[in-house]
Amino acid sequence: METEAIIENIIAKKVFKNGKIGVKITTITSDAIGYDIINVENPSSVISDIENVLAPNLIGYSTLDQDFIDSIICDNSTEEITTTMGLSISITRAAANSIDMPLFKYVGGALSSEIPILGAPLLTDRTNSFIVIPMAESIGELVFIYDKLLKKMYEQYPIVNELGEHLCSNIFSEKEQFFNIVNTVSEEEDVKISVGAVIDEPNENTPLNNIDYLESQKLVDFDGTFASIGIDENIDFSIIEPYSMGTLTEMYHYVNYILDSGLTPIMLTNNNSFAHVAVGLRMQFIRSNINSTILNELWNIERTLKTPNIGKF
Repeated sequence: METEAIIENIIAKKVFKNGKIGVKITTITSDAIGYDIINVENPSSVISDIENVLAPNLIGYSTLDQDFIDSIICDNSTEEITTTMGLSISITRAAANSIDMPLFKYVGGALSSEIPILGAPLLTDRTNSFIVIPMAESIGELVFIYDKLLKKMYEQYPIVNELGEHLCSNIFSEKEQFFNIVNTVSEEEDVKISVGAVIDEPNENTPLNNIDYLESQKLVDFDGTFASIGIDENIDFSIIEPYSMGTLTEMYHYVNYILDSGLTPIMLTNNNSFAHVAVGLRMQFIRSNINSTILNELWNIERTLKTPNIGKF
């Protein structure tokens, strides 16, 4: 008998995650459970909104009707947009679990088999950061490459922040040393490792030579792969921050809009739910912190797939 996956209850409660108090949103259906954990400024207010504003309008409906569910969420939205995306993901997970399907296949269908490459900032001066993007052939190899990089990074930069980034006074004064570490691992493992940067305020004096990938809010002359938030003909990647959008349905339409504009979407996230969403929506690239659970979740997805492909750019 086909499941109906009717929403019976939606619960929100405070949880402690990554040194912060967040809100766990749990969707309980007649067949399964789904959840998402969000970081918000005012957990008590968010819990009240979920339990008193959003949940009463969703109970009794099927989680399998994603577009309809997300339209209800948008019609009853709250001031905290993170809440609506968290609720949308919670319900989507419940829907996937109700039919015993991995979240990435539920989002993208049976042909979802391409796993995005992952880039992570490894060196920071608290304002700017250097990113490494290993062009590995599998997530298992990607994990191995990052492990070697981190061991060599620790030898030179023993202080690490809460995001897993190694600290220095100025990344550009450390550029030669950083590139030496990356090139050593690249040669030892015979894997191309691209180097990127997140630059707060680039100017004509910012040394961008030899950098393959750049994230910046300000458009600059750059001959590599350029990423920024929004749509602009001068960029290559358009950054998507999932919790700045209302629902999963809204993200789906925005991803298609980016693609229609001739750009490539990049997912900027540390939430492992969006590892699945990125695979489902066939994104090529995820940028996350090295200490997040994204890389491990991509590895789990790779194990689920029989013949996965790893995205390149």
